[in-house]
Amino acid sequence: MEFKRYRHFQRYREIAQILVTNGLGFVLDRLDLAKYLPFKERFSSEDADPEKRNMAVRLRLVLEELGPTYIKMGQLMSTRADILPPNYIRELRKLQDEVPPLSFVKIEEVIKKELGDNYKEYFEKIDSNHRAVASIAQTHHAVLKSGQDVILKVQRPHIKQKISTDMEILKNLARMAEERGVFPGFVKPTQLVQEFEDHIRDELNFELEINNIEKFGNNFRDNSNIIVPEVYNNLSSRRLIVMEEIKGIKLNELTEKGQDVDVDFLAEMGAKALMKQILIDGFFHADPHPGNIYIVDKNKLAFIDFGLMGRLTEDDRNHLTVLFVALLHKKVDIIIDIMVEIGVAHDNIDMERLKLDIGDLLDRYYDINFVEIDFMVLLDEFMKLIYRHHIRLPEQFYLLARAFAVSEGVGLLIKPSFKIVKVGNEFLSDLIRSRIKPENIIDITVNKLWNLRKVSKNVPDKLVTLLNKVTNDELAINFRHQNLENLIDKLDIFSNRLSISLIIAALIIGSSMILQIDKEPLILNIPVLGLIGYIIAGIFGFWLVFNIFRSGKF
Repeated sequence: MEFKRYRHFQRYREIAQILVTNGLGFVLDRLDLAKYLPFKERFSSEDADPEKRNMAVRLRLVLEELGPTYIKMGQLMSTRADILPPNYIRELRKLQDEVPPLSFVKIEEVIKKELGDNYKEYFEKIDSNHRAVASIAQTHHAVLKSGQDVILKVQRPHIKQKISTDMEILKNLARMAEERGVFPGFVKPTQLVQEFEDHIRDELNFELEINNIEKFGNNFRDNSNIIVPEVYNNLSSRRLIVMEEIKGIKLNELTEKGQDVDVDFLAEMGAKALMKQILIDGFFHADPHPGNIYIVDKNKLAFIDFGLMGRLTEDDRNHLTVLFVALLHKKVDIIIDIMVEIGVAHDNIDMERLKLDIGDLLDRYYDINFVEIDFMVLLDEFMKLIYRHHIRLPEQFYLLARAFAVSEGVGLLIKPSFKIVKVGNEFLSDLIRSRIKPENIIDITVNKLWNLRKVSKNVPDKLVTLLNKVTNDELAINFRHQNLENLIDKLDIFSNRLSISLIIAALIIGSSMILQIDKEPLILNIPVLGLIGYIIAGIFGFWLVFNIFRSGKF
Protein backbone atom coordinates (compact mmCIF):
# COMPACT_ATOMS: atom_id res chain seq x y z
CA MET A 1 0.00 0.00 0.00
CA GLU A 2 2.83 2.42 0.87
CA PHE A 3 4.48 1.59 -2.47
CA LYS A 4 1.32 2.69 -4.31
CA ARG A 5 1.20 5.90 -2.31
CA TYR A 6 4.76 6.87 -3.19
CA ARG A 7 4.21 5.78 -6.80
CA HIS A 8 1.62 8.56 -7.01
CA PHE A 9 3.62 10.97 -4.85
CA GLN A 10 3.00 14.05 -7.03
CA ARG A 11 -0.78 13.48 -7.08
CA TYR A 12 -0.85 13.08 -3.29
CA ARG A 13 1.14 16.29 -2.96
CA GLU A 14 -1.31 18.08 -5.27
CA ILE A 15 -4.26 16.85 -3.19
CA ALA A 16 -2.60 18.00 0.03
CA GLN A 17 -1.84 21.46 -1.38
CA ILE A 18 -5.38 21.92 -2.73
CA LEU A 19 -6.84 20.96 0.67
CA VAL A 20 -4.66 23.56 2.40
CA THR A 21 -5.39 26.26 -0.20
CA ASN A 22 -9.13 25.80 0.28
CA GLY A 23 -9.07 25.85 4.06
CA LEU A 24 -9.27 22.09 4.66
CA GLY A 25 -5.72 21.65 5.93
CA PHE A 26 -7.02 20.10 9.17
CA VAL A 27 -7.86 16.98 7.12
CA LEU A 28 -4.19 16.30 6.35
CA ASP A 29 -3.30 14.72 9.69
CA ARG A 30 -6.45 12.61 9.72
CA LEU A 31 -5.58 11.13 6.31
CA ASP A 32 -1.80 11.01 6.79
CA LEU A 33 -1.22 13.50 3.96
CA ALA A 34 0.86 16.15 5.75
CA LYS A 35 4.09 14.35 4.84
CA TYR A 36 3.47 15.06 1.15
CA LEU A 37 3.60 18.82 1.64
CA PRO A 38 6.89 20.68 1.23
CA PHE A 39 8.31 21.27 4.73
CA LYS A 40 7.73 25.06 4.79
CA GLU A 41 4.07 24.65 3.75
CA ARG A 42 3.26 22.46 6.75
CA PHE A 43 3.20 25.50 8.96
CA SER A 44 1.49 27.94 6.56
CA SER A 45 -1.87 29.40 7.55
CA GLU A 46 -5.01 28.35 5.74
CA ASP A 47 -6.71 30.55 3.18
CA ALA A 48 -9.06 32.98 4.95
CA ASP A 49 -11.07 33.91 1.84
CA PRO A 50 -14.65 34.59 3.12
CA GLU A 51 -16.04 32.76 0.08
CA LYS A 52 -14.46 29.56 1.42
CA ARG A 53 -15.54 29.75 5.05
CA ASN A 54 -18.57 27.57 4.42
CA MET A 55 -17.43 23.93 4.66
CA ALA A 56 -19.74 22.77 1.87
CA VAL A 57 -18.34 25.46 -0.45
CA ARG A 58 -14.78 24.48 0.46
CA LEU A 59 -15.51 20.84 -0.39
CA ARG A 60 -16.99 21.77 -3.77
CA LEU A 61 -13.99 23.96 -4.60
CA VAL A 62 -11.59 21.16 -3.66
CA LEU A 63 -13.38 18.66 -5.90
CA GLU A 64 -13.45 21.13 -8.80
CA GLU A 65 -9.70 21.72 -8.53
CA LEU A 66 -8.92 18.01 -8.26
CA GLY A 67 -10.48 17.37 -11.65
CA PRO A 68 -12.97 15.13 -13.49
CA THR A 69 -12.74 11.96 -11.35
CA TYR A 70 -13.37 13.86 -8.13
CA ILE A 71 -16.10 15.98 -9.73
CA LYS A 72 -17.93 12.82 -10.75
CA MET A 73 -17.47 11.45 -7.23
CA GLY A 74 -18.99 14.65 -5.89
CA GLN A 75 -21.92 14.39 -8.31
CA LEU A 76 -22.60 10.86 -7.05
CA MET A 77 -22.39 12.07 -3.45
CA SER A 78 -24.94 14.80 -4.24
CA THR A 79 -27.57 12.05 -4.45
CA ARG A 80 -26.69 10.54 -1.06
CA ALA A 81 -28.99 12.36 1.33
CA ASP A 82 -28.51 9.57 3.88
CA ILE A 83 -24.92 10.59 4.66
CA LEU A 84 -24.65 14.28 3.77
CA PRO A 85 -26.63 17.16 5.28
CA PRO A 86 -28.83 19.23 2.91
CA ASN A 87 -26.42 22.17 2.57
CA TYR A 88 -23.69 19.82 1.25
CA ILE A 89 -26.16 18.18 -1.15
CA ARG A 90 -27.17 21.58 -2.55
CA GLU A 91 -23.55 22.64 -3.00
CA LEU A 92 -22.41 19.42 -4.66
CA ARG A 93 -25.27 19.66 -7.15
CA LYS A 94 -23.48 22.71 -8.56
CA LEU A 95 -20.55 20.59 -9.73
CA GLN A 96 -20.22 20.71 -13.52
CA ASP A 97 -18.36 18.19 -15.65
CA GLU A 98 -16.40 20.80 -17.63
CA VAL A 99 -13.06 20.08 -19.31
CA PRO A 100 -11.20 21.77 -22.19
CA PRO A 101 -11.76 20.15 -25.62
CA LEU A 102 -9.08 17.98 -27.22
CA SER A 103 -7.75 18.66 -30.70
CA PHE A 104 -9.14 16.40 -33.42
CA VAL A 105 -5.64 14.97 -33.95
CA LYS A 106 -5.84 13.29 -30.52
CA ILE A 107 -9.45 12.19 -31.06
CA GLU A 108 -8.45 10.76 -34.44
CA GLU A 109 -5.87 8.53 -32.73
CA VAL A 110 -8.64 6.77 -30.82
CA ILE A 111 -10.82 6.42 -33.95
CA LYS A 112 -7.87 4.82 -35.80
CA LYS A 113 -7.27 2.35 -32.98
CA GLU A 114 -10.94 1.34 -32.98
CA LEU A 115 -11.66 1.30 -36.75
CA GLY A 116 -8.19 1.06 -38.28
CA ASP A 117 -6.06 3.50 -40.27
CA ASN A 118 -8.50 3.30 -43.19
CA TYR A 119 -11.43 4.48 -41.03
CA LYS A 120 -12.25 7.27 -43.54
CA GLU A 121 -13.66 4.74 -45.97
CA TYR A 122 -16.73 4.46 -43.72
CA PHE A 123 -17.45 8.20 -43.70
CA GLU A 124 -18.22 10.83 -46.28
CA LYS A 125 -16.83 13.42 -43.86
CA ILE A 126 -16.10 14.00 -40.16
CA ASP A 127 -16.37 17.43 -38.59
CA SER A 128 -13.10 18.23 -36.80
CA ASN A 129 -14.92 20.71 -34.55
CA HIS A 130 -16.40 19.13 -31.45
CA ARG A 131 -20.14 19.09 -30.74
CA ALA A 132 -19.88 18.46 -27.00
CA VAL A 133 -17.12 17.88 -24.46
CA ALA A 134 -17.13 15.90 -21.21
CA SER A 135 -14.49 14.42 -18.95
CA ILE A 136 -14.78 10.93 -20.45
CA ALA A 137 -15.77 11.54 -24.06
CA GLN A 138 -15.98 14.09 -26.85
CA THR A 139 -18.56 14.09 -29.65
CA HIS A 140 -18.20 15.02 -33.33
CA HIS A 141 -20.67 15.19 -36.21
CA ALA A 142 -20.05 12.93 -39.21
CA VAL A 143 -21.76 11.71 -42.38
CA LEU A 144 -21.70 8.05 -43.42
CA LYS A 145 -21.16 6.96 -47.01
CA SER A 146 -24.92 6.30 -47.14
CA GLY A 147 -25.55 10.00 -46.42
CA GLN A 148 -26.83 9.37 -42.89
CA ASP A 149 -25.90 12.07 -40.35
CA VAL A 150 -24.33 10.50 -37.27
CA ILE A 151 -22.65 11.48 -34.03
CA LEU A 152 -19.31 9.98 -32.99
CA LYS A 153 -18.89 9.64 -29.24
CA VAL A 154 -15.15 9.12 -28.76
CA GLN A 155 -13.51 8.25 -25.45
CA ARG A 156 -10.73 10.63 -24.49
CA PRO A 157 -7.27 9.04 -24.91
CA HIS A 158 -5.60 7.67 -21.75
CA ILE A 159 -8.65 8.59 -19.64
CA LYS A 160 -8.89 5.04 -18.29
CA GLN A 161 -5.32 5.17 -16.93
CA LYS A 162 -5.89 8.61 -15.37
CA ILE A 163 -9.08 7.49 -13.66
CA SER A 164 -7.38 4.27 -12.50
CA THR A 165 -4.68 6.33 -10.74
CA ASP A 166 -7.26 8.53 -9.03
CA MET A 167 -9.29 5.46 -8.02
CA GLU A 168 -6.24 3.90 -6.31
CA ILE A 169 -5.75 7.12 -4.36
CA LEU A 170 -9.46 7.43 -3.50
CA LYS A 171 -9.60 3.84 -2.24
CA ASN A 172 -6.53 4.35 -0.09
CA LEU A 173 -7.89 7.59 1.39
CA ALA A 174 -11.29 5.97 2.00
CA ARG A 175 -9.68 3.01 3.77
CA MET A 176 -7.64 5.32 5.98
CA ALA A 177 -10.66 7.55 6.72
CA GLU A 178 -12.65 4.49 7.80
CA GLU A 179 -9.87 3.08 9.99
CA ARG A 180 -9.26 6.42 11.70
CA GLY A 181 -12.92 7.24 12.24
CA VAL A 182 -12.83 10.45 10.20
CA PHE A 183 -16.55 10.11 9.43
CA PRO A 184 -19.48 9.10 11.66
CA GLY A 185 -20.09 5.37 11.97
CA PHE A 186 -23.04 5.33 9.58
CA VAL A 187 -20.81 6.58 6.73
CA LYS A 188 -18.82 3.84 4.97
CA PRO A 189 -16.21 5.57 2.76
CA THR A 190 -14.85 2.32 1.28
CA GLN A 191 -18.34 1.26 0.24
CA LEU A 192 -19.05 4.65 -1.35
CA VAL A 193 -15.80 4.58 -3.32
CA GLN A 194 -16.56 1.03 -4.46
CA GLU A 195 -20.00 2.14 -5.71
CA PHE A 196 -18.36 5.04 -7.51
CA GLU A 197 -15.76 2.73 -9.07
CA ASP A 198 -18.57 0.50 -10.38
CA HIS A 199 -20.27 3.58 -11.89
CA ILE A 200 -17.15 4.93 -13.55
CA ARG A 201 -16.14 1.49 -14.84
CA ASP A 202 -19.55 1.11 -16.49
CA GLU A 203 -19.31 4.61 -17.94
CA LEU A 204 -15.92 3.82 -19.46
CA ASN A 205 -17.31 0.74 -21.21
CA PHE A 206 -19.18 2.06 -24.24
CA GLU A 207 -20.37 -1.45 -25.13
CA LEU A 208 -22.48 -1.34 -21.97
CA GLU A 209 -23.91 2.03 -23.01
CA ILE A 210 -24.76 0.55 -26.42
CA ASN A 211 -26.67 -2.24 -24.67
CA ASN A 212 -28.47 0.41 -22.57
CA ILE A 213 -29.53 2.29 -25.71
CA GLU A 214 -30.85 -0.86 -27.36
CA LYS A 215 -32.72 -2.02 -24.24
CA PHE A 216 -34.26 1.42 -23.70
CA GLY A 217 -35.30 1.51 -27.35
CA ASN A 218 -36.92 -1.94 -27.11
CA ASN A 219 -38.89 -0.84 -24.03
CA PHE A 220 -40.41 2.03 -26.05
CA ARG A 221 -40.65 0.37 -29.46
CA ASP A 222 -44.46 0.60 -29.33
CA ASN A 223 -44.43 4.32 -28.51
CA SER A 224 -43.79 6.39 -31.63
CA ASN A 225 -43.54 9.57 -29.55
CA ILE A 226 -40.39 8.43 -27.71
CA ILE A 227 -37.30 8.40 -29.91
CA VAL A 228 -34.05 6.59 -29.18
CA PRO A 229 -31.06 7.01 -31.55
CA GLU A 230 -30.06 4.06 -33.69
CA VAL A 231 -26.59 2.67 -32.99
CA TYR A 232 -24.31 1.42 -35.78
CA ASN A 233 -22.89 -1.65 -34.06
CA ASN A 234 -20.49 -2.50 -36.90
CA LEU A 235 -18.68 0.81 -36.29
CA SER A 236 -18.98 0.94 -32.49
CA SER A 237 -16.71 -0.51 -29.81
CA ARG A 238 -15.62 -0.14 -26.16
CA ARG A 239 -14.25 3.37 -26.85
CA LEU A 240 -16.36 4.57 -29.78
CA ILE A 241 -20.10 4.86 -30.38
CA VAL A 242 -21.46 5.77 -33.80
CA MET A 243 -25.14 6.66 -33.51
CA GLU A 244 -27.88 8.41 -35.43
CA GLU A 245 -27.90 12.19 -35.06
CA ILE A 246 -31.06 13.47 -33.37
CA LYS A 247 -32.33 16.57 -35.14
CA GLY A 248 -34.55 18.71 -32.95
CA ILE A 249 -34.54 21.30 -30.20
CA LYS A 250 -32.73 20.62 -26.95
CA LEU A 251 -34.96 21.30 -23.98
CA ASN A 252 -32.41 23.71 -22.54
CA GLU A 253 -32.68 25.73 -25.78
CA LEU A 254 -36.48 25.73 -25.83
CA THR A 255 -36.96 29.27 -24.50
CA GLU A 256 -34.38 30.63 -26.94
CA LYS A 257 -36.03 29.06 -30.00
CA GLY A 258 -39.66 29.69 -29.15
CA GLN A 259 -42.50 27.63 -27.74
CA ASP A 260 -43.95 26.20 -30.97
CA VAL A 261 -44.51 22.76 -29.39
CA ASP A 262 -47.40 20.84 -27.85
CA VAL A 263 -46.49 21.64 -24.24
CA ASP A 264 -49.38 19.79 -22.57
CA PHE A 265 -48.80 16.60 -24.51
CA LEU A 266 -45.01 16.66 -24.14
CA ALA A 267 -45.01 17.33 -20.40
CA GLU A 268 -47.51 14.55 -19.68
CA MET A 269 -45.86 12.09 -22.07
CA GLY A 270 -42.42 12.69 -20.54
CA ALA A 271 -43.75 12.04 -17.03
CA LYS A 272 -45.60 8.90 -18.11
CA ALA A 273 -42.46 7.68 -19.87
CA LEU A 274 -40.57 8.05 -16.58
CA MET A 275 -43.30 6.21 -14.67
CA LYS A 276 -43.17 3.37 -17.18
CA GLN A 277 -39.40 3.15 -16.88
CA ILE A 278 -39.60 2.95 -13.08
CA LEU A 279 -42.73 0.98 -12.25
CA ILE A 280 -43.02 -1.32 -15.27
CA ASP A 281 -39.62 -1.72 -16.96
CA GLY A 282 -37.41 -1.38 -13.86
CA PHE A 283 -34.84 0.29 -16.14
CA PHE A 284 -34.70 4.07 -16.16
CA HIS A 285 -32.65 6.96 -17.51
CA ALA A 286 -30.97 8.28 -14.35
CA ASP A 287 -29.84 11.60 -15.84
CA PRO A 288 -32.77 13.02 -17.85
CA HIS A 289 -31.62 16.64 -17.65
CA PRO A 290 -32.66 19.17 -20.34
CA GLY A 291 -29.38 18.76 -22.25
CA ASN A 292 -30.09 15.03 -22.74
CA ILE A 293 -33.59 15.43 -24.18
CA TYR A 294 -34.64 16.78 -27.59
CA ILE A 295 -38.04 17.82 -28.89
CA VAL A 296 -38.60 16.42 -32.38
CA ASP A 297 -41.48 17.37 -34.72
CA LYS A 298 -43.20 19.41 -31.97
CA ASN A 299 -44.67 16.39 -30.15
CA LYS A 300 -41.93 13.78 -29.77
CA LEU A 301 -39.21 13.38 -27.15
CA ALA A 302 -35.79 11.96 -27.97
CA PHE A 303 -33.39 10.77 -25.27
CA ILE A 304 -29.59 10.70 -25.59
CA ASP A 305 -26.62 9.81 -23.35
CA PHE A 306 -27.35 6.46 -21.73
CA GLY A 307 -24.17 6.17 -19.66
CA LEU A 308 -26.00 6.45 -16.32
CA MET A 309 -28.99 4.10 -16.00
CA GLY A 310 -30.86 2.82 -12.96
CA ARG A 311 -32.24 -0.68 -12.44
CA LEU A 312 -35.00 -1.85 -10.12
CA THR A 313 -35.97 -5.41 -9.25
CA GLU A 314 -39.58 -6.56 -9.23
CA ASP A 315 -39.59 -6.31 -5.42
CA ASP A 316 -38.27 -2.75 -5.67
CA ARG A 317 -41.08 -1.82 -8.06
CA ASN A 318 -43.69 -3.40 -5.80
CA HIS A 319 -42.31 -1.50 -2.80
CA LEU A 320 -42.47 1.77 -4.73
CA THR A 321 -46.06 1.14 -5.77
CA VAL A 322 -47.10 0.54 -2.16
CA LEU A 323 -45.07 3.57 -1.02
CA PHE A 324 -46.86 5.81 -3.52
CA VAL A 325 -50.25 4.61 -2.34
CA ALA A 326 -49.23 5.06 1.31
CA LEU A 327 -48.12 8.64 0.59
CA LEU A 328 -51.37 9.42 -1.19
CA HIS A 329 -53.38 8.19 1.81
CA LYS A 330 -50.89 9.40 4.47
CA LYS A 331 -50.35 5.94 5.99
CA VAL A 332 -47.35 6.62 8.25
CA ASP A 333 -46.88 3.05 9.53
CA ILE A 334 -46.79 1.63 6.01
CA ILE A 335 -44.33 4.31 4.89
CA ILE A 336 -42.00 3.45 7.79
CA ASP A 337 -42.29 -0.29 7.14
CA ILE A 338 -41.37 0.18 3.48
CA MET A 339 -38.46 2.52 4.30
CA VAL A 340 -37.00 0.10 6.84
CA GLU A 341 -37.60 -2.92 4.60
CA ILE A 342 -35.85 -1.50 1.52
CA GLY A 343 -33.16 0.36 3.49
CA VAL A 344 -30.60 -0.25 6.20
CA ALA A 345 -31.37 1.39 9.51
CA HIS A 346 -28.82 1.50 12.35
CA ASP A 347 -29.55 -0.50 15.50
CA ASN A 348 -30.30 2.55 17.67
CA ILE A 349 -32.87 4.14 15.37
CA ASP A 350 -35.68 5.83 17.29
CA MET A 351 -38.77 4.42 15.59
CA GLU A 352 -41.14 6.64 17.57
CA ARG A 353 -39.19 9.77 16.60
CA LEU A 354 -39.16 8.61 12.97
CA LYS A 355 -42.92 8.05 13.04
CA LEU A 356 -43.49 11.52 14.51
CA ASP A 357 -41.23 13.16 11.94
CA ILE A 358 -42.97 11.47 8.99
CA GLY A 359 -46.35 12.33 10.47
CA ASP A 360 -45.26 15.95 10.88
CA LEU A 361 -44.04 16.05 7.27
CA LEU A 362 -47.35 14.71 5.95
CA ASP A 363 -49.40 16.99 8.23
CA ARG A 364 -47.82 20.00 6.55
CA TYR A 365 -49.48 18.88 3.33
CA TYR A 366 -52.67 17.59 4.94
CA ASP A 367 -55.00 20.30 3.61
CA ILE A 368 -53.30 20.43 0.22
CA ASN A 369 -54.49 18.30 -2.66
CA PHE A 370 -51.64 15.84 -3.18
CA VAL A 371 -51.49 16.49 -6.91
CA GLU A 372 -50.79 20.18 -6.23
CA ILE A 373 -47.70 19.50 -4.08
CA ASP A 374 -44.32 20.69 -5.33
CA PHE A 375 -42.56 17.35 -5.63
CA MET A 376 -39.03 18.75 -5.46
CA VAL A 377 -39.81 20.54 -2.18
CA LEU A 378 -41.34 17.35 -0.76
CA LEU A 379 -38.34 15.33 -1.94
CA ASP A 380 -35.92 17.73 -0.24
CA GLU A 381 -37.89 17.45 3.01
CA PHE A 382 -37.89 13.67 2.73
CA MET A 383 -34.12 13.61 2.16
CA LYS A 384 -33.57 15.76 5.26
CA LEU A 385 -35.58 13.23 7.24
CA ILE A 386 -33.49 10.34 5.89
CA TYR A 387 -30.28 12.13 6.90
CA ARG A 388 -31.63 12.97 10.36
CA HIS A 389 -32.31 9.29 11.06
CA HIS A 390 -29.36 7.92 9.03
CA ILE A 391 -31.45 5.47 7.04
CA ARG A 392 -29.30 4.13 4.22
CA LEU A 393 -31.39 3.27 1.17
CA PRO A 394 -30.09 1.23 -1.80
CA GLU A 395 -28.09 3.29 -4.29
CA GLN A 396 -30.71 2.84 -7.02
CA PHE A 397 -33.29 4.71 -4.94
CA TYR A 398 -31.09 7.81 -4.82
CA LEU A 399 -30.69 7.66 -8.59
CA LEU A 400 -34.47 7.33 -8.74
CA ALA A 401 -35.00 10.40 -6.56
CA ARG A 402 -32.60 12.32 -8.80
CA ALA A 403 -34.47 11.19 -11.93
CA PHE A 404 -37.82 12.26 -10.42
CA ALA A 405 -36.52 15.68 -9.37
CA VAL A 406 -34.84 16.33 -12.73
CA SER A 407 -37.92 15.13 -14.62
CA GLU A 408 -40.20 17.54 -12.77
CA GLY A 409 -37.73 20.31 -13.63
CA VAL A 410 -37.89 19.25 -17.28
CA GLY A 411 -41.69 19.23 -17.13
CA LEU A 412 -41.73 22.73 -15.65
CA LEU A 413 -39.42 23.90 -18.43
CA ILE A 414 -41.95 22.69 -21.00
CA LYS A 415 -45.05 23.73 -19.04
CA PRO A 416 -44.70 26.03 -15.98
CA SER A 417 -47.86 24.64 -14.34
CA PHE A 418 -46.71 21.01 -14.68
CA LYS A 419 -47.04 18.69 -11.64
CA ILE A 420 -45.35 15.30 -11.91
CA VAL A 421 -47.31 13.98 -8.91
CA LYS A 422 -50.60 14.47 -10.76
CA VAL A 423 -49.42 12.43 -13.72
CA GLY A 424 -47.90 9.86 -11.36
CA ASN A 425 -51.20 9.50 -9.50
CA GLU A 426 -53.09 8.82 -12.72
CA PHE A 427 -50.44 6.40 -13.96
CA LEU A 428 -50.41 4.60 -10.63
CA SER A 429 -54.18 4.19 -10.65
CA ASP A 430 -54.00 2.56 -14.09
CA LEU A 431 -51.11 0.36 -12.95
CA ILE A 432 -52.95 -0.87 -9.84
CA ARG A 433 -56.08 -1.60 -11.88
CA SER A 434 -54.00 -3.71 -14.28
CA ARG A 435 -52.35 -5.59 -11.43
CA ILE A 436 -55.64 -6.62 -9.85
CA LYS A 437 -56.78 -8.32 -13.06
CA PRO A 438 -57.34 -12.05 -12.41
CA GLU A 439 -54.50 -13.21 -14.69
CA ASN A 440 -52.00 -10.88 -13.01
CA ILE A 441 -53.10 -11.92 -9.52
CA ILE A 442 -52.58 -15.55 -10.49
CA ASP A 443 -49.05 -14.80 -11.77
CA ILE A 444 -48.13 -12.92 -8.57
CA THR A 445 -49.56 -15.70 -6.36
CA VAL A 446 -47.68 -18.42 -8.25
CA ASN A 447 -44.39 -16.47 -7.90
CA LYS A 448 -44.91 -15.93 -4.16
CA LEU A 449 -45.77 -19.61 -3.60
CA TRP A 450 -42.66 -20.69 -5.52
CA ASN A 451 -40.43 -18.38 -3.46
CA LEU A 452 -42.04 -19.69 -0.27
CA ARG A 453 -41.39 -23.26 -1.38
CA LYS A 454 -37.70 -22.52 -2.08
CA VAL A 455 -37.24 -20.98 1.37
CA SER A 456 -39.20 -23.61 3.30
CA LYS A 457 -37.48 -26.49 1.49
CA ASN A 458 -34.07 -25.69 2.97
CA VAL A 459 -35.17 -24.67 6.48
CA PRO A 460 -35.75 -28.20 7.97
CA ASP A 461 -32.41 -29.52 6.71
CA LYS A 462 -30.54 -26.53 8.14
CA LEU A 463 -32.32 -26.87 11.50
CA VAL A 464 -31.43 -30.58 11.70
CA THR A 465 -27.77 -29.83 10.89
CA LEU A 466 -27.64 -27.11 13.56
CA LEU A 467 -29.25 -29.33 16.23
CA ASN A 468 -26.85 -32.21 15.44
CA LYS A 469 -23.84 -29.92 15.88
CA VAL A 470 -25.18 -28.63 19.20
CA THR A 471 -25.91 -32.17 20.45
CA ASN A 472 -22.47 -33.49 19.44
CA ASP A 473 -20.58 -30.46 20.82
CA GLU A 474 -19.42 -29.61 17.29
CA LEU A 475 -20.86 -26.09 17.16
CA ALA A 476 -18.08 -23.57 16.72
CA ILE A 477 -18.22 -19.78 16.38
CA ASN A 478 -15.50 -18.21 14.29
CA PHE A 479 -14.38 -14.64 15.02
CA ARG A 480 -12.52 -12.60 12.45
CA HIS A 481 -11.03 -9.18 12.98
CA GLN A 482 -11.32 -6.57 10.25
CA ASN A 483 -9.38 -3.39 9.46
CA LEU A 484 -6.71 -4.02 12.13
CA GLU A 485 -3.85 -4.41 9.64
CA ASN A 486 -3.06 -0.69 9.71
CA LEU A 487 -3.01 -0.69 13.53
CA ILE A 488 -0.54 -3.60 13.52
CA ASP A 489 1.68 -1.74 11.03
CA LYS A 490 1.61 1.38 13.22
CA LEU A 491 2.50 -0.67 16.32
CA ASP A 492 5.45 -2.19 14.45
CA ILE A 493 6.68 1.29 13.49
CA PHE A 494 6.22 2.53 17.08
CA SER A 495 8.06 -0.45 18.61
CA ASN A 496 10.92 -0.14 16.09
CA ARG A 497 11.37 3.58 16.83
CA LEU A 498 11.25 2.90 20.56
CA SER A 499 13.90 0.18 20.20
CA ILE A 500 16.16 2.49 18.18
CA SER A 501 15.69 5.26 20.80
CA LEU A 502 16.79 2.84 23.54
CA ILE A 503 19.83 1.80 21.51
CA ILE A 504 20.75 5.48 20.96
CA ALA A 505 20.38 6.20 24.68
CA ALA A 506 22.49 3.15 25.56
CA LEU A 507 25.22 4.17 23.09
CA ILE A 508 25.33 7.71 24.48
CA ILE A 509 25.49 6.53 28.10
CA GLY A 510 28.09 3.82 27.33
CA SER A 511 30.23 6.19 25.27
CA SER A 512 30.08 8.83 28.03
CA MET A 513 31.31 6.27 30.58
CA ILE A 514 34.21 5.27 28.29
CA LEU A 515 35.21 8.93 27.96
CA GLN A 516 35.56 9.14 31.73
CA ILE A 517 38.17 6.35 31.94
CA ASP A 518 40.48 7.54 29.13
CA LYS A 519 40.73 4.03 27.66
CA GLU A 520 43.22 3.72 24.75
CA PRO A 521 43.51 4.01 21.77
CA LEU A 522 43.03 7.78 21.78
CA ILE A 523 42.48 10.43 19.11
CA LEU A 524 43.10 14.00 20.31
CA ASN A 525 43.01 12.57 23.83
CA ILE A 526 39.50 11.15 23.19
CA PRO A 527 38.96 7.37 23.49
CA VAL A 528 38.27 5.97 20.00
CA LEU A 529 35.64 3.50 21.30
CA GLY A 530 33.63 6.30 22.92
CA LEU A 531 33.92 8.45 19.81
CA ILE A 532 32.64 5.60 17.59
CA GLY A 533 29.70 5.14 19.97
CA TYR A 534 28.80 8.84 19.68
CA ILE A 535 29.04 8.72 15.87
CA ILE A 536 26.77 5.66 15.63
CA ALA A 537 24.30 7.25 18.06
CA GLY A 538 24.37 10.46 15.99
CA ILE A 539 23.66 8.57 12.73
CA PHE A 540 20.78 6.64 14.30
CA GLY A 541 19.40 9.81 15.89
CA PHE A 542 19.54 11.78 12.63
CA TRP A 543 17.83 8.91 10.76
CA LEU A 544 15.09 8.70 13.42
CA VAL A 545 14.42 12.48 13.40
CA PHE A 546 14.37 12.53 9.58
CA ASN A 547 11.75 9.77 9.44
CA ILE A 548 9.59 11.47 12.06
CA PHE A 549 9.61 14.74 10.10
CA ARG A 550 8.95 12.91 6.83
CA SER A 551 5.88 11.22 8.31
CA GLY A 552 4.42 14.60 9.27
CA LYS A 553 3.77 13.42 12.85
CA PHE A 554 5.57 16.04 14.92
